[in-house]
Amino acid sequence: MKKFRAKSILLCCALASAAPLAAADGIQLNLSANAQREVPNDELSATLYVQQSNSKAAALADRLNRVTNDGLALGRGFKDVQLSSGSYNTWPSYDKNGKITGWQGRSEIQLKSGNFTNAAELIAKLQQTMLLQGVQFGVSDKARRKAEQDMIPEAIASLKGQAEIAAKALGKSVVNIQQLDIGQQYHGFRPPITMMKAAVAGAEANVSQPDLQPGQSQLQLQVSGKVELK
Repeated sequence: MKKFRAKSILLCCALASAAPLAAADGIQLNLSANAQREVPNDELSATLYVQQSNSKAAALADRLNRVTNDGLALGRGFKDVQLSSGSYNTWPSYDKNGKITGWQGRSEIQLKSGNFTNAAELIAKLQQTMLLQGVQFGVSDKARRKAEQDMIPEAIASLKGQAEIAAKALGKSVVNIQQLDIGQQYHGFRPPITMMKAAVAGAEANVSQPDLQPGQSQLQLQVSGKVELK
């Protein structure tokens, strides 16, 4: 009976010592790959503002409120364009002795739309009383998700290709992908835009529409993972 127990103990020790040797034969690689797409910009955002000064704070606030409220009301007639209030600030003006001589203020309207024609028309109308700070183009969430779904197989195939090249160089074979992380990166592109021909100095006047050229954005999907070679 004692002899049988001794053989069992020896067998268990042999199995335990073999396990790390088998693991040592494998190689684990940390790899990353990516896929890229040029996607047409299908959404724009713009900021318009009014900035004025007045000796009386109440008169200044009234003017800013009127211009901003009129702009938001005008935007309600454009169903494909979203308007929202932006930043709103007032601050005092001082003379050389530190005495308040008047007040200045600025009020913004944020514009967002996927309909460039309607957006250009509304921007031109708003520029009769407001100034345009800038226009930015981008890819909508819907178009971005579609592009990312198309890029996932390509990025994973690239990662597998790297694993196969590494395995061949090491005289190994790819066993499996133990871990895979899928992330995303976005590189926006803002092309030049042709602005209106008529200069705006705050006067009520007709303004020609800006010629909006949305261009494209480069979307990039990145994958990284751990690959086991044996």
